[in-house]
Amino acid sequence: MEARIGDEDEEGVGLRIIDNNGVSHGIHVSFDGEITYHEQDAYPTSATKQTADESVRLRQAQEYARYMVQRELGYQTLQPRLTPEWLPYALGSVFGLSFDAFEDRFGHYAQQYHSALRPTIDPVIELPDEDAPVGGITYRADVFLGLDFEAYLDDPAAASPVDAVAGITDAYALYEVLSEELSDRITDDAAAIKEVSALDLQYQRRASDGRVEEPVVGERSYTSEGPPDAQLQMTPPQTSIESTLTTEIIQGLVCHHLQCQVRDAYLRLGLEPPEPFRVLGQGLAEQTMHYQHADCYPEYHLTDADIEGYRQPGVETGALGVGEIEPGSELSSLSTRLKRALFGG
Repeated sequence: MEARIGDEDEEGVGLRIIDNNGVSHGIHVSFDGEITYHEQDAYPTSATKQTADESVRLRQAQEYARYMVQRELGYQTLQPRLTPEWLPYALGSVFGLSFDAFEDRFGHYAQQYHSALRPTIDPVIELPDEDAPVGGITYRADVFLGLDFEAYLDDPAAASPVDAVAGITDAYALYEVLSEELSDRITDDAAAIKEVSALDLQYQRRASDGRVEEPVVGERSYTSEGPPDAQLQMTPPQTSIESTLTTEIIQGLVCHHLQCQVRDAYLRLGLEPPEPFRVLGQGLAEQTMHYQHADCYPEYHLTDADIEGYRQPGVETGALGVGEIEPGSELSSLSTRLKRALFGG
């Protein structure tokens, strides 16, 4: 992806974007991120005539234009939770929690996830009895950090933790450095995680006219001002077990999920993510749908996909507590058996 930023007018900024197919796009981005103009002559303009790949290329051009206006000019044109240099702080914040603090902040989310694994555990939110989902069930909760996104807008390069983790491929080392980066930037009187919203459940169902609808059950209520810094979007695992998942396993799953979200935050812009975030597994729900339907994307959401340069999940769950895990332990065995189901493979 390439960009040339033009002049500002009263409404926003014009750009020339060259996508990964070499197609030129003229795009105008308003100061609040709205795309007010988009011209190109390579892809159909009507959504009904576009292939999945063409739709992805058009979306990438628009998102990259928003990203460049935000990064180069300091206007908030992307949500914090979709800004690839900001989202890693959410990962660091979750990793930095003690097990008790994780239970306090994310206990409702963990219970919902756990309920899909063990029928004896009551879910926080249940699907309506009359609905038969056709797929796409997503557990969503918003995460608000004790950091001010204005710091990124004022100086994106200085506020980014990405350079600090360059070249790290070990999951535990990555999470540890990101947690340290967050600690260095947060004030002494602020909590790393200010609030976690209530959760909701989004799913797909077939409407009477054959269309696929995406209703939502529950409400992601919260008291914090401003947009969330991250949104958990995990899907229920396709298995059931008798064993109870420990807190550190679920905390590890959330960390990996956010690591995959950072990957997706780059890929949705048409950019290859930095090496620390080239992992396989489920991240952003919308990107997972593109991986399933667009040929231009490999199947990044599958943990057993064979994609050059990308790694399978490397979270050794015991390491979250002590930095190591004994080979052959019961926890390690459980983690191995469940990895495909839990990580979306």
